[in-house]
Amino acid sequence: MKLQNLSFEQQFVRGFFFWGLIVHRFRAFFLWIPLFLTALLAFGFIWIKEQTTIDPQFVFSPEDAIWRSERAAITEHWPLNEQKFWPGMSYEYNGYVDVIAAAKPHPEYGYPNMLLKKNIEELDRINKYIIHNLTVTVDLEGRNYTVGFSDLCMTYNWKCYENDHVFMLKPKSTWGTFDVQIAEFAEDIVNSELKVTYPIGWRGTEPIYFGAFVGAPNLIDDEGHFDYVKAVRLTYNVRAGKVDKFSYYWRKKLTKFLTDKEHPVSDRLEFGLFHNESLPEGLQDVADTLTPKFAVMSFLLFAFCVGCSIVILPFEDRFCIDWVRSKPILGLAGIICPLLAVISGWGIVLWSGSLYNAIVNVSPFIVTCIGIDDAFLMTAAWHRTNPEQSPAKRLAETLAEAAVAISITSITDMLTFGIGCMTSLPGVRLFCLYTFWGITFTYLYQVTYFAALMAYCGEMEDKGVHSLLWTETKEPGEYKTYWRRFWFSGSKCRHKDRMESSKQLKELDTESKKQDDGSNQADQGRFLQFLKKIGTHMANDDYEMDTHHTKETFVNHLFRDVYAPFLLNTKTKFYVLLSYFIYIGIALFGLTQIREGLNPKNLVRSSFYLSDFYELIDQTFWLEGLQVQIVVNNPPDLYDEEERHEFHRMVSSFEDTKSTMNHNATMIFWDAYEKHLEDDFTEHKISKPNSSEEYYIRMRDWLLTAGGRNLWEVNMQWASENESDPINYYHLKAFRFQVGLRNYRTPTEHTEGCRLIRSIASSWSKYNVTTFHEYYPFADQYLELKPALIRNCILAVLCMAFVALGMIPHVGAVLVIVCAIVSIDVGVIGYMTLWGVNLESVSMITIIMSIGFSVDLSAHIAYAYVKAEGDNHRKAITALETLGWPVFLGAFSTVIGIMILAFVDAYIVQLFFKTVFLVISFSLLHGIVFLPIFMTVVMPGKMNTDS
Repeated sequence: MKLQNLSFEQQFVRGFFFWGLIVHRFRAFFLWIPLFLTALLAFGFIWIKEQTTIDPQFVFSPEDAIWRSERAAITEHWPLNEQKFWPGMSYEYNGYVDVIAAAKPHPEYGYPNMLLKKNIEELDRINKYIIHNLTVTVDLEGRNYTVGFSDLCMTYNWKCYENDHVFMLKPKSTWGTFDVQIAEFAEDIVNSELKVTYPIGWRGTEPIYFGAFVGAPNLIDDEGHFDYVKAVRLTYNVRAGKVDKFSYYWRKKLTKFLTDKEHPVSDRLEFGLFHNESLPEGLQDVADTLTPKFAVMSFLLFAFCVGCSIVILPFEDRFCIDWVRSKPILGLAGIICPLLAVISGWGIVLWSGSLYNAIVNVSPFIVTCIGIDDAFLMTAAWHRTNPEQSPAKRLAETLAEAAVAISITSITDMLTFGIGCMTSLPGVRLFCLYTFWGITFTYLYQVTYFAALMAYCGEMEDKGVHSLLWTETKEPGEYKTYWRRFWFSGSKCRHKDRMESSKQLKELDTESKKQDDGSNQADQGRFLQFLKKIGTHMANDDYEMDTHHTKETFVNHLFRDVYAPFLLNTKTKFYVLLSYFIYIGIALFGLTQIREGLNPKNLVRSSFYLSDFYELIDQTFWLEGLQVQIVVNNPPDLYDEEERHEFHRMVSSFEDTKSTMNHNATMIFWDAYEKHLEDDFTEHKISKPNSSEEYYIRMRDWLLTAGGRNLWEVNMQWASENESDPINYYHLKAFRFQVGLRNYRTPTEHTEGCRLIRSIASSWSKYNVTTFHEYYPFADQYLELKPALIRNCILAVLCMAFVALGMIPHVGAVLVIVCAIVSIDVGVIGYMTLWGVNLESVSMITIIMSIGFSVDLSAHIAYAYVKAEGDNHRKAITALETLGWPVFLGAFSTVIGIMILAFVDAYIVQLFFKTVFLVISFSLLHGIVFLPIFMTVVMPGKMNTDS
């Protein structure tokens, strides 16, 4: 058959056949070059520390997300000022520590009241200790200094923020003792001037937003008084800049102080704590737990691979091991090969300057499982070759037979992760980038390093050498004791027998010598001729022998004579089809139950201190009390009555929605200023402003004496701070106000709240309204997920179909594979949802990954079906007999590899386990159950393998 008449798949197979001869001839070169290349690329790890990104907002949010411009608008108007700092108003600031305190819960009654005297006084004691006594020792220019909160704190007019609300929450009887002469007067001041109400309290005319300080209060009247709170929130804000290192040490010590489980700071209270490094530390904590798990996985897979490489040699009524045909070295290589690939892949990515994040630490598990799958396919192909042939011919036949299988496995996985690299989610892109290169090097090392080791092992087998002891073996009958027979027996040496009758290929007559395909050199093409010339020349006997042995094995018998006939029985087909409809029905039901979003508390292990913070905030401030920033970049003329009315409508539109609280939770300077003007008019007979100019002049003057002037100042931006420029000095350039949030617990509520508030803001375009909340980055991730997932899945399936069509020259088989991919992915997403997994960036990675995984096993069986001879029944049996066992081993080894992830108490790790477990289980189910039956229906009748 002429080369131009061969299909791509046939040319591909012939190329790998000659590649096997090349690898055999230069096996030392192909063994050492991957090792040297790995050592070279490993130098990329030198830069891993400086290229590590720990910013969760970068990792888990799209690069072009809207929140970035929203936060930039706030930062532009109100840049960070260490002497004009107000907690919760600066989003470029990272020196905060957020603490939620609650009384230790009762097993039956839940959280006790934090307002109880013992509880609130305990909290006050701890707060004062942190502010005045918690210090760190630092070295500065060779001298030691003790540094505390007052040395590092952010200030407003040089005053630290010391959580004064804790004192206000204490019983009024504990506020102080007064002389008899002023006791009644003092009590009257306390009762009239200090109002502890929810969500806004008052200290004179200064508003205090208690919604951010007390969680889940029990209100007892319409004014907002409360007699119970579940938790109290504290905040500690320290400076960055020149003292950033000292501030970091202090935050770390505070974290240790409040979260120490062995020596708790209080017997009555428990604390949840969050600071800028908490989430990165939590992700790194997850990554650190994976390292020993990866070592355990490698050992388990090594034991499994070595066990599967052992060949049993029957002798009389007992069994012994055939140490000649057994390949424990290949079992070890099956692990080493993907490990080298991981080092090379990560190294080249780090060499290129790409970032690293702990989320990619799951990648080695995936790459290792894929590499072992390929190793099983190649080892199975080797054992199917004729042992009477030369090692060179056997290696060539092995690579020719396994070429399509391992290429489909690797190329499809590379494509799926390559497509994942194009997503706008940096976390997904980073994971896919590292995994893509890991799989790429796995493929390269599989056909070089692993194939070279297989060549050496083949030579040892051909010469009858013990695969572990490297000594010549004897047949079982030559040993007298069973112990020696078990440990030292092996197949006979075939090398000497073949050398006596074999001649080199170059001695053959070029006009009449046999070719594997019956074609002459001119038909082979120049490239194949070149490969043939530089490869190992085969012996004459290689051309005369069958390429594969016909020796019966237990596995052959099991799949050919037991399993396949049972599966293809008419009654079995009926039940299998019924089972498939049940499977797909449950999957479709699961699709209707999809939940979106990654709850931040699922990013860390349950034993990590940050999980306590998320547990407490989930039951308190996420229910109600958080604030969203509303920025008016193009303010109206608030003097104009119509403009004021319109502006009031705008403010009201943000309030009392499904996601926001009523007006009594809105912090806005305008209400206070309007009340001030009204009080001046009614109490002091001062007329209201008569012009816009006067309105803003008096507003600026009011800010000098207003009770909440500090808060209002950080919410307003004037065009100029220079009084000599009155036009700009009294021009209000922009301002912001805060609206209370509610129903903000779940990722879905985050997303809906973000979408709602943004839609309201966009409806007031004339004011150029910008909104922002610290959870917007996560919400933007959720908003991007579905479009990105649908786009990537469609593109990935099309790529899989294209690859399958190139490797398997049969349209019907490709259609079956595509249908299998869709079926498997529908099953994975549906059952994943029913298993409690949400759709978010991490599960998106696994879904993209599942597309590549799902095509692997199905393509193997479909390819074997197409290549088999006979009618549809015979072809299905041959496909199962040929690849049923290696497909099962590959799937089973993957399950073993990822099973260890089930024991990591981290949601994102268990998510990988659940998804990979589902995709491998469903792929195996389709590959050896559904697919053989469907192909007999879709592809009936006899079919020539060249068609």
